[in-house]
Amino acid sequence: MRIVGTQQRCEIELDPVKAYQRARLLDAILRSATPPIARGVTRGTHEYFNRLDAERQTQAARALNAA
Repeated sequence: MRIVGTQQRCEIELDPVKAYQRARLLDAILRSATPPIARGVTRGTHEYFNRLDAERQTQAARALNAA
């Protein structure tokens, strides 16, 4: 293994089973915080879609902070 940089990387889980369990937990938390995405075709400008993405990110952040 090669070490690059001087940052502390203790948050990386080396045990594969524990890493998998932690990832499943984080996925569940994030999945519950995201609002459902509307299906179908939507037309709009690049600015419009950027605004939609920003609003979706804000809603997800609020849901995560409230939890």
